[in-house]
Amino acid sequence: MSAQARLRRGLFELLYKNRLLYWFASTIPFAGQWRVWQRLALPRLRGHEVLEVGCGIGDLLVDMTRAGHHCQGIDRSPQMVAATRTRLARSGLDDQVDVYEGSVQALPFGDASFDSVVSTFPTEYIADPAALREIARVLRPGGRLIVIIGANLLPVGPLRFLLTLLHTLVYGGRPYAAGRRADGKPGEAASDSAAAHRPASSMTSAGPRIPLESAGLRRIEERVVDHAWEAYIIIGEKAKK
Repeated sequence: MSAQARLRRGLFELLYKNRLLYWFASTIPFAGQWRVWQRLALPRLRGHEVLEVGCGIGDLLVDMTRAGHHCQGIDRSPQMVAATRTRLARSGLDDQVDVYEGSVQALPFGDASFDSVVSTFPTEYIADPAALREIARVLRPGGRLIVIIGANLLPVGPLRFLLTLLHTLVYGGRPYAAGRRADGKPGEAASDSAAAHRPASSMTSAGPRIPLESAGLRRIEERVVDHAWEAYIIIGEKAKK
């Protein structure tokens, strides 16, 4: 493991042990866009029953529940589980959402329990075939895994340029190349409108590839572009029976 990868892993481990550090790191360096990127999962949800793996401090669980979904969450960090439960209680939703401390590699749910599973900005667990098999197990036929895998601020203005430089130093560059079509020509940039995004099926990851096929999930990849940022989404669909 490279020194940069060790540093990144150490930072993530620290964040997951302190809700205030997690909030700060996911808000200030990203110019407030982290929550915008998280919410990209909402229009891609399928069905009513939703599980969020790696639920962090619970913001997206609140969003999804308020959108009418019946949600549950799981996180391996006891600090994040406590933060999520506090967030739900402050929103008056603690009696509607169950949150568990546990591992994605051993989900405490029955087969075919969920229509959608969501993961936003996950750590390396999302590339673990054992975790993907568990996610596929709890998905219903026709269900989908939605992963907001990464996002970048674009260097618009001096502040954004400095933040973009910081991201490059910490994360080692963009999570994906700019997206190219199968014919090798540059892919089209998508609008911020949920109805106007375009798939980028040939995106190339700079990090570990998520082996969706090992769990029997069909891969869909999207690149969503705003004037000030770009975000990358991977969806794994379970076959209908």
